[in-house]
Amino acid sequence: MILESLRVTNFRVFKGTHEFSLAPVSRDGQHPPIILFGGLNGAGKTTTLTAIRLALYGRQSLGIGTTIKDYHQFLADSVHNSKVTGIKANNASVELVFSYVNLGVISHYHVKCSWTVTGSKVTESLKISQDGRSIHNLSYEQAQGFLNELIPIGVSDLFFFDGEKIAQLAEDTEGNALGESVKKLIGLDLIEKLIADINIFIRKQNKQLFSDDIKSEINDLEDALEAKERAIEIEYRVHDEIIKHLTASSQKIDQLTNNLNSQGGAWAASRENEIKKLSSYNTEKDMLQSQLRESISSSFPFSIAPDFVKHCLTQLENEEQSKQNKNIAKTLSKHISSLEQRLQTVVKQPVFAAIKKEMDNEFSELLAPQGSDKIIHDISQSLHKKIESAAFDAINHQQPKVNELAQKLKSLNENIDSAGVNIARAPEQDLLSQKLKELNEAQAIKSELAIQLTQQKEKIKDGLREAIDTVRTLDKLHNQFVDSDDSNRALDYAHKAKAALTEFAKRIAVNKIKNVESEFIQSFKNLARKDDTNINAKIEPHTFSVTLLNDFGNEIPKDTLSAGERQIYAIAMLDALAKTSGRKLPIIIDTPLGRLDSKHRKKLVENYFPSASHQVIILSTDTEIGKTYLASLDEHISYKIMLDYNGSDGSSNIERGYFWQTEETA
Repeated sequence: MILESLRVTNFRVFKGTHEFSLAPVSRDGQHPPIILFGGLNGAGKTTTLTAIRLALYGRQSLGIGTTIKDYHQFLADSVHNSKVTGIKANNASVELVFSYVNLGVISHYHVKCSWTVTGSKVTESLKISQDGRSIHNLSYEQAQGFLNELIPIGVSDLFFFDGEKIAQLAEDTEGNALGESVKKLIGLDLIEKLIADINIFIRKQNKQLFSDDIKSEINDLEDALEAKERAIEIEYRVHDEIIKHLTASSQKIDQLTNNLNSQGGAWAASRENEIKKLSSYNTEKDMLQSQLRESISSSFPFSIAPDFVKHCLTQLENEEQSKQNKNIAKTLSKHISSLEQRLQTVVKQPVFAAIKKEMDNEFSELLAPQGSDKIIHDISQSLHKKIESAAFDAINHQQPKVNELAQKLKSLNENIDSAGVNIARAPEQDLLSQKLKELNEAQAIKSELAIQLTQQKEKIKDGLREAIDTVRTLDKLHNQFVDSDDSNRALDYAHKAKAALTEFAKRIAVNKIKNVESEFIQSFKNLARKDDTNINAKIEPHTFSVTLLNDFGNEIPKDTLSAGERQIYAIAMLDALAKTSGRKLPIIIDTPLGRLDSKHRKKLVENYFPSASHQVIILSTDTEIGKTYLASLDEHISYKIMLDYNGSDGSSNIERGYFWQTEETA
């Protein structure tokens, strides 16, 4: 199946007629499956999914228990209301074009669901055409049944889902949500309905054999059962209302928490702690500054200009050497002069001249020393050694120590600045008292609603138990008077059919569940991070409760999984159910990443979206599929559609592209 196009007219946020092309297009010889819708909250993403489901399933798209009255009210409320004129249109429609393959033959279907509102009356029309030819002579119910045969609504729930569906499955601890999905997947809901119809047939057949007293008792029990069923239906409606209020309460708590945080509430709790930190930091700062002053008060300045100090030390060394050489030359010259005088008295002049020449050659370097630079500083040798020692200590010991102290002081100043900012962010407790009071009241209301929900579930369970007991009593009465002589063949066949269907339901449930378990394990491994818990799933075929197991076969309590792991668990389970169904349907996902962290989002973007189906329609905000994830998905995207909401007239328009991108062509 391929969804080719969707057209909406005056439907919710869409004023006038808007048409979406949904079929993937060829790019460079490839067929990327993803059509990416972008839009902020309220721009019409969920409306798009609602329109597709409405075109296919009509009243059933709102839930099996939806009454005609509630459905017509939904249609009336879904007609666009102009914010500019305040005038509400009196008609709306959704049209869906899709192709469907049956036994190798591709057919193209055009479904148009339209309705007109006149006062409090809603008139609905459903038209279907196949390959350009209208399908006539179908009542509304027959036309809806025709579509449901093509794409059963129970199966579509596994392919068209939103964040709420994921959350529902992720938080389901009793197997209720999964059980309903599995029943729809393998047709158990139809089998259960068929068994119930057979029971009614059996009872009607048995009634012909009963005495008036037994018939009266059965009638009373049936009336009681009908009354209990009506009461249970009412309790379910109360249950749904509590859930709505609970959802609204959670949203209000989130809003109040965000408001509180925006006004510094997140910092208020740590205000006193930050003040203590700041005091400690200032004490440590005073100590460091004292150590720093002590370190730089002695010879540290030598380390400020190490090259100049080195040059000065070289100069002092040269001057020291020069003075030593001059002293040596002076002493040596004195001794040579005395020796020459004595030699002149004991040797002849030619011999003395020769000796003097040799002596001059021998001591010439000592008598005329190199490095006889100009003396600039003329300091003593002891002072020279003191300066040299001080400079060495400053450069090799004091400078690293001062640098270390300076780095500590810098880090400490950063901590002081941070603590000061945190304290400045945190308002006084009195300023937050009203906000905190509102938040506490909202949390108290949520807690009370949670208690009411638990109590309501118990009421429903009690009602169901009473209804089951009544059914069992009826069955016992009927079983006591079953015609055992095969005179009523229809009754006999009905009992056999009932037994066969019951056994068939058990066996098919076991077989399908094994496939679901296998597909789930593969899907979860594909979507989970490396540091996630390695999960296997065991599904009980009668209650459909899920037991999570690790590699050693030990049970993993579901509440020990992180929020991200539970989301991945839910998506992996939906993927497993979809693959087990054997259907080749498009995947439509509305806001799929809201509760996932960045690493789980990356896994989903890279390992699920590109291969989830041959057609994947993603309805996302800019915070879910951002620039990084968009780059990862780009080669798998056929094209992008932007839903732009105009607050001034309260309607949305369709543009090509995605948020920060400019308009592009497909």
